[in-house]
Amino acid sequence: MNKKVTILPSIMCSTPDNTRDYVRAFEENGIDAIHFDVMDGHYVPNIMLGVRDYQFLKSITSMPVDVHLMCTEPEMFVEYIKPQPGDWVSFHPETARNPYRLIQSIQDRGCRAGIALSPAVPVSYIEEMAGVLDFVLLMSINPGFAGQKLVPDHPDKLRRIHEIIVRSGKNIPVYIDGNTTPENARAMLAGGADGLVVGTSSILKDGPEAFGTHYTAYMKAICQ
Repeated sequence: MNKKVTILPSIMCSTPDNTRDYVRAFEENGIDAIHFDVMDGHYVPNIMLGVRDYQFLKSITSMPVDVHLMCTEPEMFVEYIKPQPGDWVSFHPETARNPYRLIQSIQDRGCRAGIALSPAVPVSYIEEMAGVLDFVLLMSINPGFAGQKLVPDHPDKLRRIHEIIVRSGKNIPVYIDGNTTPENARAMLAGGADGLVVGTSSILKDGPEAFGTHYTAYMKAICQ
């Protein structure tokens, strides 16, 4: 496989005691951005990562933060978090009052802006917004919980998204979030994905000191 694969480690899989060490490991291994899940307890049942967590992360690294807003009012959370230039921000379009306007307001902050599609959310959002999207985040599991199996129609949905993007003539990368094991990741990349959110099912295990070893093995396994 010749194309570059974007790897986005989920900082949610770290602990307060080892976040700094994980971030250092990300930097040392040339990771593209740090995935940062914001959960409001409404769109998804869990509550996870907020303003202080974001501010702490930005205080210890200059790496881009990939903010994934799993929230019912993403406009409000963009104002709370205040993502900084160079960061990435995605939201679930069915939760936004005006998805198109929200994309533009995120880009006005100097950030990359994308939409996140959960299972059963139609891919037609991409057709309507292809002209302004910087990326798409495709959920291959139901959002909110780790350790889930892939939804059955994920490969077909990825194929349809890839076809829409090709027809649009735009360069819109697609990142996959959920159960990105090496075996699943190979199929996702073959189906048109450009990057992967990784967590405990793939790389973030055995502590930050083992990250480099797991990352190297993972990249070798998925790029066969």
